[in-house]
Amino acid sequence: MAASHEERSLLGQSAPWALAPDGHLLAMARPGPQQSSTVSLFSLPGGRTVEIGPFDGWVDALAWSEGSDRLAYLVTRREDPTGRLQVQDLRVYEASSGRDQSVYRREYQADAQERLGLWLVAWVPGDGALYVVTYLEESSDPGTLCVLGLRGGEPRVVTAGFLPKAGRPVSAAASQVLLRRRAEAPGDARGASALYAATVGPDGTLGAVRLLSPADWVVGGAAWSPDGQQVAVERLEPRAHGTFAVHLWLLGADGSIYGQLTADEAYREEQPVWGPQGLELCFGRWQAARPEPAGVWALSPGSEPRLLDAGGVRPQAAVPPRG
Repeated sequence: MAASHEERSLLGQSAPWALAPDGHLLAMARPGPQQSSTVSLFSLPGGRTVEIGPFDGWVDALAWSEGSDRLAYLVTRREDPTGRLQVQDLRVYEASSGRDQSVYRREYQADAQERLGLWLVAWVPGDGALYVVTYLEESSDPGTLCVLGLRGGEPRVVTAGFLPKAGRPVSAAASQVLLRRRAEAPGDARGASALYAATVGPDGTLGAVRLLSPADWVVGGAAWSPDGQQVAVERLEPRAHGTFAVHLWLLGADGSIYGQLTADEAYREEQPVWGPQGLELCFGRWQAARPEPAGVWALSPGSEPRLLDAGGVRPQAAVPPRG
């Protein structure tokens, strides 16, 4: 994914990381010298660390399978000093066996004028394929959502009109994916729009796309609840001088508005992450008046938000393991 794509900077961190759905393994990319990197797997709570790599390139994205047994990750190497794509290698690591293999690799010729890049999104429900976004480097192309099988072949276009939402767009429990319109029309917000949803087939094919949020909402990131019955969303509401308030709302899988979860105008709430049982929502807060983090918070039904970590900016790290 190019820097312009919304998924890349979700957490504002240069080193991507991902927590397995069962909460027992944390994967974190560790950059090294001269575009080298490794992936560290931490067993939680406490326990051993496994190192994957090193790789001749930077690990750009990580995604755990719903079964928490496989980690997909994308290694990208860029030309020096132009920064243009040189090599992209999409790999899958099996946590139980320690097997690590490349499932898709693309090398770019030095004289190539147009280079089609790749960005890892998530596993398709059933863990048999991966959702990826392909995009034309150094262009205004917002990208195209595709499916990539694990046994070779080229990415297959799923839809040309929509892209996955930032956050946790895929629900394995409901076999649905959260989407946004491609930002193509003048005045369209980049990475933020009304929220759409579609059912997903075993091969990643989408059913009919339907509007999930009200049409006039501007939604940033969104996250399915573990049971696929609810969606926590970041709603952006315009304020004075071109600014936005960002608060969390709760929607039903059918588009019902369950209500607003946070409303303190002193903060912007972002990056909602559900606990494994769906009984608690963790999220990051930022000062509304200035770009400073205000910690990681948690919200349970019928209660006020409570501070978990005053210095934290990664809500997912606060989610406890299952069992």
